[in-house]
Amino acid sequence: MHIAHGGVIEMKRNAHDQNEEQEGRLEVDSMTQEVDSKTQSMGGESDREQRKSNHGWKLVSDSGCSLLVPDGLDGLAGIDIDYAEVPFTISVDNTDYIDEPGIDIEKMLEHIANCRSGGRTSCPSPHAWLEAWGDAENVIAFTLSAALSGSYNSAIAARHMALEKNPGRNIAVINTCGAGVFPEQLANIIYEGIEDGDSFDAIVSVTDKAVREIQVMFALGSLDNLIKAGRLNKLVGYAAHRFNISAIGVASPGGRIELRHKFRGMKKTYDKLIDTLRETGFAGGELVISHCMNEEGAEKLGHLIKAEWLDTDVSVVPASGLCSYYMGKDGLIITYHE
Repeated sequence: MHIAHGGVIEMKRNAHDQNEEQEGRLEVDSMTQEVDSKTQSMGGESDREQRKSNHGWKLVSDSGCSLLVPDGLDGLAGIDIDYAEVPFTISVDNTDYIDEPGIDIEKMLEHIANCRSGGRTSCPSPHAWLEAWGDAENVIAFTLSAALSGSYNSAIAARHMALEKNPGRNIAVINTCGAGVFPEQLANIIYEGIEDGDSFDAIVSVTDKAVREIQVMFALGSLDNLIKAGRLNKLVGYAAHRFNISAIGVASPGGRIELRHKFRGMKKTYDKLIDTLRETGFAGGELVISHCMNEEGAEKLGHLIKAEWLDTDVSVVPASGLCSYYMGKDGLIITYHE
């Protein structure tokens, strides 16, 4: 089991040595996904090498849907691949918590608990997206579910602005219809396409398919902020408080929160998560558990999963500030590729 203690931001990677491999439900709506349709020719080995060496790549996500980026990919001459995140902002009273490495999640949650309004969140601006993309020739951007945030629309606005200035760039924005930390396999799929000299459109197509095959489920430590933000029905929230009800949920095909199991107390959480993994067809492989101040619980769940599915590679990572804000202390998000 892999345990990471830091956030992921602006990590430079080169595509090499990737041997690791990410319902049908995380559907990217064709009406809301915009992909630059510039065609690149595929003529011969020398042309493939030229495409590989001449164009920089940038993978960028917002802090609501981080990518787990593999290590050990330096060394393939001529292919520069950067990864960056653009942060959400969580505002409580007159304090802004920027969702980037170093954010004090414990302090933020305590502040929220003592604030009548409960705080609010702001998605990255178009300018923030543009700044993160820089002048990279090829850009793939990933956003938190468009059903939960305006981040997708902001990235689309940034794309229009970038292409107005330079129509020759390749920029794709993908609505993940999910949240959390996505398995390393997703980045590996992109790296493989780049190393093979595939066209930008071909790489985006296979990436889009992989994103739609990622399953997302979660155990909520609290429903408070989801209800205050209008993401869950207030009646459900009242019942949860009144009767000490805990919930296990999944991301629906449209990227909304769908409660799958409701039960009394947190003791049944692990059993219900295992049940939900069975229901969604998990059969082993790479799986990521992100947690809100609950590393011990995440590790316990990881061991239970590995006992049930021996061929499972579990990574345990801290949740972002935004995900922590919505799922509350002790919350867990599980992601895996079908």
